[in-house]
Amino acid sequence: MSGATLLLDVGNSRIKWALVQAAEWLAEGAAAHDQTGRLLQEWDRFPLPAKVIAANVAGGQQACPISSYWQARNVPLVWVRASRASAGVRNLYQRPEQLGSDRWAALIGAWTRTHGACLVVSAGTAVTIDALNGAGEFIGGMILPGRRLMQASLASGTHALEDFAGHVVDFPRSTADAISSGIASALACSVRSAWQRLAAASAAPPPCILTGGDAGWLAGQLQIGVIIAPRLVLEGLLIIESGEHA
Repeated sequence: MSGATLLLDVGNSRIKWALVQAAEWLAEGAAAHDQTGRLLQEWDRFPLPAKVIAANVAGGQQACPISSYWQARNVPLVWVRASRASAGVRNLYQRPEQLGSDRWAALIGAWTRTHGACLVVSAGTAVTIDALNGAGEFIGGMILPGRRLMQASLASGTHALEDFAGHVVDFPRSTADAISSGIASALACSVRSAWQRLAAASAAPPPCILTGGDAGWLAGQLQIGVIIAPRLVLEGLLIIESGEHA
């Protein structure tokens, strides 16, 4: 058995993973939930890790085959849950355990990067906008439907709005452009508003850290400086694991 750690982020739409040893990222990838079988076959090609550290927001149905796979190989697997405090971050959620484990890991990854106030935005199936103050306190956040969920909602709830191949423009003159521009504006305005509120309460303008599959797209809609961190949740999981075994 190697001394490597396998990190898993089981999200709403896909599973992101990385194999890490001694701070070196050896391999990483992602797969949609309907490709879990292929993903398990891919892991067969690597030496067994010493342990698996995972965040899951997709429910037990997605966790079950992963748990069974590693149990059959006698590799310990830890499903991370949000706590009151970890790695210098204090969780001010009214019920800390209800915070999504992916959001918790992203906050810890962001704090380790900045050690200061920052806005942490995950742009995936859902968009989460979370604020850390300068004391490392998670002071709260928002959850919105992501770009594709908004598109799907319009398609299912309205008539003849099924063509989403539009562009983001200032004043749309087609239905497709109107949909794409409306979604972009809604998400970008939510992020900018949260950033402005956090900036007003901070000693200096806070960085905005973006992660998730739509991070690059969302960054293009914002008029604020951003840091794109594709591994942010996985980074946070590694920090949590290192703290627990320090």
